[in-house]
Amino acid sequence: MRNIIWVEVNRIMYTNSIPSALLERGTKRIFTKDSHIFKTGDSIANCYYIISGTVKIYIDHKNGRRSVLDFISANNWLGELSVFCCETDVKENKVLQEVVCLEFEIHDLRKLSKENSEVSFYFASYISNKLLNRSSRMSENLNFPLENRLASFILEYHHNLVYNLPHVDVSEYLNVSYRHMLYVIKHFCKLEILTKQKGIGYLISDIEKLKQYLE
Repeated sequence: MRNIIWVEVNRIMYTNSIPSALLERGTKRIFTKDSHIFKTGDSIANCYYIISGTVKIYIDHKNGRRSVLDFISANNWLGELSVFCCETDVKENKVLQEVVCLEFEIHDLRKLSKENSEVSFYFASYISNKLLNRSSRMSENLNFPLENRLASFILEYHHNLVYNLPHVDVSEYLNVSYRHMLYVIKHFCKLEILTKQKGIGYLISDIEKLKQYLE
Protein backbone atom coordinates (compact mmCIF):
# COMPACT_ATOMS: atom_id res chain seq x y z
CA MET A 1 0.00 0.00 0.00
CA ARG A 2 1.35 3.42 -0.94
CA ASN A 3 1.55 5.80 2.02
CA ILE A 4 1.87 9.56 2.30
CA ILE A 5 5.23 10.07 4.01
CA TRP A 6 6.20 13.22 5.87
CA VAL A 7 9.84 14.28 5.98
CA GLU A 8 10.98 17.31 7.98
CA VAL A 9 13.66 19.26 6.11
CA ASN A 10 14.85 22.64 7.41
CA ARG A 11 11.55 23.01 9.33
CA ILE A 12 9.52 22.61 6.13
CA MET A 13 7.10 19.68 6.08
CA TYR A 14 7.39 17.87 2.77
CA THR A 15 5.14 15.13 1.45
CA ASN A 16 4.90 12.91 -1.61
CA SER A 17 3.47 9.48 -2.35
CA ILE A 18 6.62 7.35 -2.24
CA PRO A 19 6.46 3.73 -1.06
CA SER A 20 7.62 3.59 2.56
CA ALA A 21 9.89 0.62 1.74
CA LEU A 22 11.76 2.94 -0.62
CA LEU A 23 11.75 6.10 1.46
CA GLU A 24 13.21 4.47 4.56
CA ARG A 25 16.40 3.65 2.65
CA GLY A 26 17.16 7.29 1.85
CA THR A 27 19.82 9.37 3.59
CA LYS A 28 19.55 13.14 3.71
CA ARG A 29 22.23 15.00 1.71
CA ILE A 30 22.84 18.65 0.91
CA PHE A 31 24.71 19.88 -2.18
CA THR A 32 25.78 23.52 -2.22
CA LYS A 33 25.33 25.90 -5.15
CA ASP A 34 27.82 25.38 -8.04
CA SER A 35 28.76 21.88 -6.84
CA HIS A 36 28.36 18.68 -8.88
CA ILE A 37 26.32 15.68 -7.79
CA PHE A 38 27.80 13.37 -10.42
CA LYS A 39 31.20 13.74 -12.07
CA THR A 40 31.78 12.82 -15.71
CA GLY A 41 33.74 9.59 -15.98
CA ASP A 42 32.62 8.26 -12.60
CA SER A 43 30.42 5.20 -12.30
CA ILE A 44 27.03 5.90 -10.74
CA ALA A 45 26.79 4.33 -7.29
CA ASN A 46 23.92 6.43 -5.92
CA CYS A 47 20.74 8.12 -7.10
CA TYR A 48 18.93 11.05 -5.54
CA TYR A 49 15.40 12.21 -4.83
CA ILE A 50 15.32 16.02 -4.89
CA ILE A 51 13.36 17.66 -2.05
CA SER A 52 14.34 21.26 -2.82
CA GLY A 53 16.73 23.09 -5.12
CA THR A 54 17.56 22.86 -8.82
CA VAL A 55 20.18 20.95 -10.83
CA LYS A 56 21.12 21.69 -14.45
CA ILE A 57 21.83 18.69 -16.70
CA TYR A 58 23.87 19.45 -19.82
CA ILE A 59 26.34 18.18 -22.42
CA ASP A 60 29.46 19.94 -23.69
CA HIS A 61 29.97 18.92 -27.33
CA LYS A 62 33.30 18.46 -29.07
CA ASN A 63 32.59 21.49 -31.27
CA GLY A 64 32.49 23.71 -28.17
CA ARG A 65 28.71 24.09 -28.05
CA ARG A 66 26.65 23.22 -24.99
CA SER A 67 23.20 21.61 -24.85
CA VAL A 68 21.11 22.06 -21.71
CA LEU A 69 19.07 18.86 -21.49
CA ASP A 70 16.98 19.41 -18.40
CA PHE A 71 16.53 21.09 -15.04
CA ILE A 72 15.85 18.76 -12.12
CA SER A 73 13.93 20.25 -9.21
CA ALA A 74 11.75 19.19 -6.27
CA ASN A 75 9.84 15.89 -6.51
CA ASN A 76 12.19 14.52 -9.18
CA TRP A 77 14.87 11.85 -9.28
CA LEU A 78 18.44 12.12 -10.53
CA GLY A 79 20.27 8.96 -11.62
CA GLU A 80 17.24 6.67 -11.30
CA LEU A 81 17.81 5.03 -14.71
CA SER A 82 20.91 3.36 -13.29
CA VAL A 83 18.63 1.27 -11.09
CA PHE A 84 17.53 -0.56 -14.25
CA CYS A 85 20.48 -0.18 -16.62
CA CYS A 86 24.19 0.65 -16.57
CA GLU A 87 24.67 4.25 -17.70
CA THR A 88 28.08 4.51 -19.33
CA ASP A 89 27.76 8.17 -20.32
CA VAL A 90 27.31 10.34 -17.22
CA LYS A 91 25.87 13.76 -18.13
CA GLU A 92 27.41 16.98 -16.86
CA ASN A 93 25.48 18.50 -13.97
CA LYS A 94 25.64 21.60 -11.83
CA VAL A 95 23.69 22.69 -8.75
CA LEU A 96 22.05 26.05 -9.51
CA GLN A 97 20.19 26.36 -6.20
CA GLU A 98 21.23 24.52 -3.03
CA VAL A 99 19.86 21.00 -3.17
CA VAL A 100 18.37 19.10 -0.26
CA CYS A 101 17.79 15.50 -1.26
CA LEU A 102 17.62 11.87 -0.23
CA GLU A 103 20.51 9.66 -1.35
CA PHE A 104 19.99 5.99 -2.23
CA GLU A 105 22.48 3.25 -3.08
CA ILE A 106 21.90 1.93 -6.62
CA HIS A 107 22.78 -1.65 -5.64
CA ASP A 108 20.26 -1.55 -2.78
CA LEU A 109 17.49 -0.17 -5.00
CA ARG A 110 18.11 -2.78 -7.70
CA LYS A 111 17.64 -5.53 -5.14
CA LEU A 112 14.57 -3.82 -3.66
CA SER A 113 12.96 -3.34 -7.09
CA LYS A 114 13.30 -7.06 -7.82
CA GLU A 115 11.71 -7.99 -4.50
CA ASN A 116 9.03 -5.30 -4.15
CA SER A 117 6.49 -4.87 -6.95
CA GLU A 118 5.18 -1.60 -5.49
CA VAL A 119 8.63 -0.02 -5.73
CA SER A 120 9.09 -1.32 -9.29
CA PHE A 121 5.71 0.08 -10.34
CA TYR A 122 6.52 3.41 -8.69
CA PHE A 123 9.72 3.78 -10.72
CA ALA A 124 8.01 2.57 -13.91
CA SER A 125 5.27 5.18 -13.46
CA TYR A 126 7.77 7.95 -12.69
CA ILE A 127 10.01 7.20 -15.69
CA SER A 128 6.98 6.88 -18.00
CA ASN A 129 5.65 10.28 -16.91
CA LYS A 130 9.11 11.77 -17.34
CA LEU A 131 9.27 10.57 -20.94
CA LEU A 132 5.76 11.86 -21.65
CA ASN A 133 6.65 15.28 -20.22
CA ARG A 134 9.76 15.50 -22.39
CA SER A 135 7.72 14.62 -25.49
CA SER A 136 5.22 17.31 -24.55
CA ARG A 137 8.01 19.86 -24.10
CA MET A 138 9.42 19.06 -27.55
CA SER A 139 5.98 19.63 -29.05
CA GLU A 140 5.59 22.94 -27.18
CA ASN A 141 8.98 24.13 -28.46
CA LEU A 142 7.73 23.64 -32.02
CA ASN A 143 4.24 25.04 -31.64
CA PHE A 144 4.11 27.71 -28.91
CA PRO A 145 5.67 31.19 -28.68
CA LEU A 146 8.36 31.89 -26.13
CA GLU A 147 5.98 33.90 -23.90
CA ASN A 148 3.93 30.78 -23.20
CA ARG A 149 6.89 28.47 -22.76
CA LEU A 150 8.79 30.86 -20.51
CA ALA A 151 5.71 31.47 -18.35
CA SER A 152 5.34 27.73 -17.89
CA PHE A 153 9.04 27.40 -17.07
CA ILE A 154 8.98 30.21 -14.50
CA LEU A 155 5.91 28.74 -12.80
CA GLU A 156 7.64 25.37 -12.54
CA TYR A 157 11.04 26.54 -11.31
CA HIS A 158 10.36 29.56 -9.11
CA HIS A 159 11.10 29.23 -5.40
CA ASN A 160 8.71 31.07 -3.08
CA LEU A 161 7.74 33.36 -5.99
CA VAL A 162 11.39 34.19 -6.74
CA TYR A 163 12.77 33.18 -10.14
CA ASN A 164 16.54 33.45 -10.58
CA LEU A 165 17.81 30.82 -13.00
CA PRO A 166 20.50 32.07 -15.44
CA HIS A 167 19.10 33.47 -18.71
CA VAL A 168 21.88 31.82 -20.74
CA ASP A 169 21.00 28.34 -19.44
CA VAL A 170 17.26 28.80 -19.86
CA SER A 171 17.59 30.21 -23.38
CA GLU A 172 19.66 27.16 -24.38
CA TYR A 173 17.09 24.86 -22.80
CA LEU A 174 14.17 26.55 -24.58
CA ASN A 175 16.19 26.74 -27.81
CA VAL A 176 15.96 30.51 -28.28
CA SER A 177 18.49 33.32 -28.42
CA TYR A 178 19.63 35.11 -25.28
CA ARG A 179 18.36 38.39 -26.78
CA HIS A 180 14.89 36.93 -27.35
CA MET A 181 14.83 35.58 -23.78
CA LEU A 182 15.79 38.97 -22.35
CA TYR A 183 13.16 40.72 -24.47
CA VAL A 184 10.36 38.53 -23.06
CA ILE A 185 11.63 38.91 -19.48
CA LYS A 186 11.58 42.71 -19.91
CA HIS A 187 8.11 42.44 -21.42
CA PHE A 188 6.88 40.56 -18.33
CA CYS A 189 8.42 43.26 -16.14
CA LYS A 190 6.68 45.99 -18.18
CA LEU A 191 3.36 44.19 -17.66
CA GLU A 192 4.17 44.07 -13.91
CA ILE A 193 4.10 40.28 -13.94
CA LEU A 194 7.74 40.19 -12.79
CA THR A 195 9.71 42.69 -10.73
CA LYS A 196 13.50 42.67 -10.91
CA GLN A 197 15.19 42.72 -7.51
CA LYS A 198 18.92 43.36 -7.42
CA GLY A 199 20.94 40.46 -6.03
CA ILE A 200 17.90 38.19 -5.80
CA GLY A 201 16.43 37.74 -9.27
CA TYR A 202 12.83 38.31 -10.31
CA LEU A 203 9.83 38.40 -7.99
CA ILE A 204 6.58 37.10 -9.45
CA SER A 205 4.39 40.13 -8.81
CA ASP A 206 1.23 38.82 -10.46
CA ILE A 207 1.10 35.04 -10.62
CA GLU A 208 -2.46 35.03 -12.01
CA LYS A 209 -1.38 37.06 -15.04
CA LEU A 210 1.51 34.66 -15.55
CA LYS A 211 -0.84 31.66 -15.41
CA GLN A 212 -2.94 33.21 -18.18
CA TYR A 213 -0.16 32.34 -20.61
CA LEU A 214 -0.87 28.67 -19.93
CA GLU A 215 -4.48 28.92 -21.11
